[in-house]
Amino acid sequence: MNASPVPSAGDRLNLAARLVGCLPAASVEMETLCRLAGVKVSSAVPTAAVECVHRPRLLINPDFATRYCQRDEHLFLLVMHELWHIILAHTRLYPRVTPAHNIAFDAIINAGLSRLYDQPEYRGFFDVLNPADKFPHLLLRPPEGWPVNPQYPDSGPVGTRAILERLYPPPGERAVPMPFYEEILQLLRQYAEQNGWVWVDGEPFLLGDHNSLDAETKVYADPLLGDVMRRIARRLPFEPGQRGAGGAKQDEKEDIAATTERARRAFSQVLLRCLGPRVGGQRRRAKMPVSSSAGTGVLPNPRDRMAPARRRLKMPNTIWNQQHPVRARVPDKPSKAHVYLDVSGSMADILPHVLGLVLPYVATGQVDVFQFSTVVEPLAFAQLQQGYLQTTGGTDINCVLEHALSVQPVIQRALLLTDGATGTPDVALVSRMTAHNLRLYVVLPAESPWEDDLRDIAAFMTILPPLWGMV
Repeated sequence: MNASPVPSAGDRLNLAARLVGCLPAASVEMETLCRLAGVKVSSAVPTAAVECVHRPRLLINPDFATRYCQRDEHLFLLVMHELWHIILAHTRLYPRVTPAHNIAFDAIINAGLSRLYDQPEYRGFFDVLNPADKFPHLLLRPPEGWPVNPQYPDSGPVGTRAILERLYPPPGERAVPMPFYEEILQLLRQYAEQNGWVWVDGEPFLLGDHNSLDAETKVYADPLLGDVMRRIARRLPFEPGQRGAGGAKQDEKEDIAATTERARRAFSQVLLRCLGPRVGGQRRRAKMPVSSSAGTGVLPNPRDRMAPARRRLKMPNTIWNQQHPVRARVPDKPSKAHVYLDVSGSMADILPHVLGLVLPYVATGQVDVFQFSTVVEPLAFAQLQQGYLQTTGGTDINCVLEHALSVQPVIQRALLLTDGATGTPDVALVSRMTAHNLRLYVVLPAESPWEDDLRDIAAFMTILPPLWGMV
C-alpha cells in the first residue's frame, strides 16, 4: 500500500460522503456518533484510528480506503472495527498488550462484525486482508464459503477448528457464543511453543489502532460521545470484554509476586473502611444482654454450679441459684472484611501481584477472601498461599451480589478487587442491595482500570497506584 503524502480535498469530501451515505443501513447511534465526531482523511495512519484531540475524530487512510474499501459497506466495516476497539476497551484489558493480544482482539471484532453484518454487500472485506489457510491469519477472517457453506481449514495447532467454529458458526447455529480472549491467546501460545513467534508468509494484517488509550479516555470523557458509545455497546452481539457465561471451572496455579509500598498503603486504607476493629484493639459495646446469677429461688437450675457442693455437704436442695439475663459491658470480637477477588481471564497478568496484596490480611485473619469469575468460591489461606485458584474464564458481577446478599450473618460492606470488566449488574439485585444497605467498595488496579460497569453501584471506588515497579 503506497501512502499519499497529503490527501486532496476531493479525497476528504469523497470519503466523508461515502461513509455518511452508507450509514442509514446502520444504527441511529452510529450515525449520531459520526456526525458528532466527524471524519478526517489522513495518511498519517495505516488504516484507521481515533484522533486524540478535544473532540476525537475518526482518521481514515485514503489509499487503504481506495484499495480495500471500494464498497461503501466495506468503508463502514473499517470504521466500525476501529470504534469497537474503543468500545471494548482493548487498551485497558491487559497491562501490557502484545502482538498476540492484538490478534485476539481483531479476531473477536472481525467475527462480531461479520456475524452482525452478514448481508452479501458486506462480505469480502476481511477475506482479502488475510489468507484463509495460514495460521494465525485465518483467525482474522471468515472461512471460505461462510456463512452458507463454510470450509474450515486444517491449519494451525490443535483446537484451531473449534475456535473458528465459535467465531464463525456453521449454518443454522448462529447463536454460538464467542470464544474468550484467553482461549485465543492460549491457541497462540501453543503455536509459539511449537514454532516460535514466526508467522508463515509474514505477519497477519491487523486493522485499526491498537494503542489508542488517550483516544479511548477522551471519547468516554466527552459527555456526548461517551453516551453514544455506551448505547452502541449495548447493541453489540457480545458484551464488552467477553464477559458472561464463561466455560467450565478450571484449576489454575499463580505465582505470588510482590507489590509496591504505595499500592499496599492505598489498599490498606480502603480495607479499613470494610474492616471492624483490628486484632488486639477490641472495642466494647455500650451494653449486651448476658446470662448472670440473679438471686436464689426454689426453681431447680441445672446450671447452678453450687448444687454439687451442697449435695456433697448434705445441705438442703430446696434453694437454687437463678440465672437471668442482665445487661453488661462485654468485649466484642473484631469483625472481618469480605473481599471478592476477580480471577477472570482479563486479570491474568496482574493476579500474581493482587494475590501478594491480599495475602498478609488473610494470614492475620482480618479478611475472608472469595474468588469469583462467573461463580463465587471461597479461597482458603492454604490455597491462596500456594496460588491455587478456580476460574471459568468469564466475569459476572451478579454472582458476587447474590453471594454477598446471602451471607449469614448479614454483611453490610464488601470489598471488590477487580479490573472492573465485570458486566452490568442486574437491576433486581441492585434493588436488593439498596434494601439490605449493602455497600460495595471497589478497588481497581492502575494497570487495567475499567470504571463504567460498577460506577453506579459502588459506594466507593478507587484506583490503586501501580502494583509493580519500585517496590
